[in-house]
Amino acid sequence: MPTYVVLTKLRPAARKIIDENPDRLAEVDAQVKHLGGKIVRQYAVLGEYDFVTFIEAADNTAIASIGAEISTLGTLTMETLPAVEIDRFQKLLKIEPYRTEPHRWQTSLWARVVRRAGQPFVIGRYVKRYCRPFEVEGTENLRGFKGGAIVIANHSSHFDTPVTLSALPARIRNKILVAAAADKFYGARKKRTWWYSLFMNTFPVHRGGGTKQLEYPVSLLKRGWSILIYPEGGRSKSGQVQKFKHGVAIMAMTAGAPVIPIYIDGLRNVMPKGQREPRPAAVSARIGAPVSLDGVASVPEATALLEDAMRGLAGIAPRRSAAEAPAAEPALAPSGGGS
Repeated sequence: MPTYVVLTKLRPAARKIIDENPDRLAEVDAQVKHLGGKIVRQYAVLGEYDFVTFIEAADNTAIASIGAEISTLGTLTMETLPAVEIDRFQKLLKIEPYRTEPHRWQTSLWARVVRRAGQPFVIGRYVKRYCRPFEVEGTENLRGFKGGAIVIANHSSHFDTPVTLSALPARIRNKILVAAAADKFYGARKKRTWWYSLFMNTFPVHRGGGTKQLEYPVSLLKRGWSILIYPEGGRSKSGQVQKFKHGVAIMAMTAGAPVIPIYIDGLRNVMPKGQREPRPAAVSARIGAPVSLDGVASVPEATALLEDAMRGLAGIAPRRSAAEAPAAEPALAPSGGGS
């Protein structure tokens, strides 16, 4: 049963009663028991209050009844405080401020049907309105491609996801999930987290969660789904391709999945970092050939290979050779990463 802390202050008349009849305290114990409660411990204390009593009662209503009955004696005042065990309290403190588990229903047939019907309104119309013109190059690189893949794109704007999804052929777009930063898109106070999972097909990723964050997307890849990830992490302020994190390489090597690079140009003119409202501008998306990591010896080598594939689409020189790549960091870079 719940425990309550009862602080009691005696009035002068009550002090006189206790002096004349010390058994009065035992009578109070019996009265509490009669009312459905149980005194677990009781202490006489120095200070503002005279007694501190720990009482077990069925609920708030029961403890209120006990307090009201005892107070009718008119010889004392009481203050009742609900108590929470410290272990339970610590668990309450550790409640995640955002959702960390994916909505399992988002890969179901009904969700796919609703998503396919709703995406032209939720995504397509905004791409048409603000990406003028919108050009897609390299679709021939995906001709005949089937199965799950990891799609990676450079990250310069929150508009990246709608544009990347719009650039993909329907057969891939209709079966792709988007890794989204849990703290940004799945906050506990947000009321429409289901909206992102349903229409954008996002799933929450806890930044800094390590390799455990790879388990769900790897399971999806093995089931034939594709995953959209931004390997740079945070959005680029300059618009240039940034250093890749190793999460994509680890995931691709674990799942045996190819990686499809897409370079997007022009979105910093549509919705740069720090701007809340988009504005029309020319946008282009260049799709590269799927990159296989079969036979690649190490994660750093694989990461360097993927980064240079993206830089090639951007028309810039490779950043470094595989030998110069840093040691592996098991990090997953979700959509909306960075501040």
